Amino acid sequence: MDHGKTNITKDQIRSLLRYAILAPSSHNTQPWRFEITEGAVFLFADRTRALPANDPDDRELTISCGCALMNLRVAAAREGFEVFVDLSPAQDDGDRLAVVFFQSGGASQPGGAESLSKTGLFLSIETRRTYRKRFAPR
Repeated sequence: MDHGKTNITKDQIRSLLRYAILAPSSHNTQPWRFEITEGAVFLFADRTRALPANDPDDRELTISCGCALMNLRVAAAREGFEVFVDLSPAQDDGDRLAVVFFQSGGASQPGGAESLSKTGLFLSIETRRTYRKRFAPR
């Protein structure tokens, strides 16, 4: 699959992953694992962090990984990279959820780098918090 030229380095991908791992996750399990290659990153479900009693079908685990993927897309857009995501599962690895490719220069397609970078989502990544106190009765 050719996604055009990219000049993203492994160090730049590592920098983007710092934002991906700030994503919310079910019960704060952070059930993702990333592998960096030249110009791309693989997203895997980390089943050692699964909660079989609470999430027997891994639904919440998968949603949590999707949140990390979205943070990665938003951070990449902020840095001017267009992101192409292949969600085709690997036949030899059921834990692989996605392959993310990067291309220099954001495109103007809906959901592309240009629209993501204008939404203010990036600023929310580091300020997101979980409220754990009781709510006031009504």
